[in-house]
Amino acid sequence: MSLVIGMNKETIFWLIVTIGALATIGFLLGESDGSPPFSTADERHALANECIGSHDGGLAEHYHATIRVSIHGDFISIPDDVGLNDEGCSMRPLHTHDGTGKIHIEMKEEGVEAPLEAFFDIWGKHMDSTGFDEYITDETTEFLMFVTVDGNQEQVDSFQNHILADGQTIDLVFRDKA
Repeated sequence: MSLVIGMNKETIFWLIVTIGALATIGFLLGESDGSPPFSTADERHALANECIGSHDGGLAEHYHATIRVSIHGDFISIPDDVGLNDEGCSMRPLHTHDGTGKIHIEMKEEGVEAPLEAFFDIWGKHMDSTGFDEYITDETTEFLMFVTVDGNQEQVDSFQNHILADGQTIDLVFRDKA
């Protein structure tokens, strides 16, 4: 207490501000060990590790597919900006700009195939024939995939290996078995 009494008011003020700032930084950083955020995705597809930087510099291809995920009849929101400003990259080849489920597929070279797995790896979510994220099939549940092109819907089982194409709508459905 005698140390504080000998300090002037301005010094005490800045001491409190400094301690408060350090406490805030400590709170915001938490106990991070420097590893990436929690992810249920499996090993990342090589395309998920690519960084195209921005729309500048020329893109050879730019097309869109839409994805919808439902769990027991409730649709899961696809977040805004998946693949934008993440892990040191301003823009991944597969990304979203809003929560509509519209995936932007942007490639610097023509003919590069974009598997659905790469988008889920960028998002940090597990997705294959066994299920989505923490929703894994068992004897009472199933995970189905439907692809709609030009109004024609077809059930497929390609899941993570499915190659995205312009105009596709992909429905992933986790539900109780009928």
